[in-house]
This record gives sequence, structure tokens and C-alpha cells, in this order.
Amino acid sequence: MRTMSLEVKKAELKERGILLTIQRSAVLDFLHGNTQHPTAEEIYQALRGLYPALSRATVYNTLDLFKQHGLIQEVTIERSKAHYDYNTEPHHHFLCRHCYRIYDVGMEKVLFEREGWMDGHKMEKTLLYIIGICSACLKEGHYAGTP
Repeated sequence: MRTMSLEVKKAELKERGILLTIQRSAVLDFLHGNTQHPTAEEIYQALRGLYPALSRATVYNTLDLFKQHGLIQEVTIERSKAHYDYNTEPHHHFLCRHCYRIYDVGMEKVLFEREGWMDGHKMEKTLLYIIGICSACLKEGHYAGTP
């Protein structure tokens, strides 16, 4: 999966007349290369020590601004909280129902089967998101089946 570089995304903001404040830049920098799909609260907790002027409201507003301009995507794979993804290229997400980690899955990986195995993960349900047991949890013995 290929996505816009950090420099290109920052240039996009500037071209659209959006001021790239220190806080906005920090949020975008944090998301760049982060494959953990963090929540707004996780982003806030990670950055607040480095940026004392950063508030939760700033993080939420910044994420909303970036989302509106197509620079990030909101992942709502969990009912109670939104996660954020720097990668805006078309792809799916896999949620491990044991550890709750979210993985990117390429469009070509999904065979539109309801159950089975994919990249070492056990697919249990396929909707717009894929939910199952991730390969790390499987290695720890959290599922008795075999691929």
C-alpha cells in the first residue's frame, strides 16, 4: 500500500490555506509511520509531555480537520471509539478480538470469504472490517485451531 509522504501532506495543508501549527504538525508527525491506529486519547497521551500547550480539544479538532481534508482516515472498527490511520489508500482493517490490535490488510488479501485464514490471522467474520485472532495472539496460544 502506498500513501502520501509526510511532506506532501504538509504541503497540501499549506496549499489549502490551513496553518500548520506546532500542535497540528505534532499530530501528523505522530500518525506518520504509526501502524497502531491510535485513538485521539492515545495521541493526546503520547504528545502531551512534549507539547504542554496541547489539549484534548486540539487533538480532536486537528484529527477532524485532517479527516475532512482526506489526509487521514477514521477507523470505526470498534463501536465505542474511533481510531486514526495515516494511510488513506484503499485498504481493509483486521481487528483482533483478543488483544484489540488493528492491522492494515491490502485489498487483494480479502477473498470475500466469510471465514478462513489470511496472513496468519484467523478470519471469523468479514464485514467492512475483518475481525478474528491476530498472528501474535495465535502464537501465544489464544486459539486452539490450526491454519
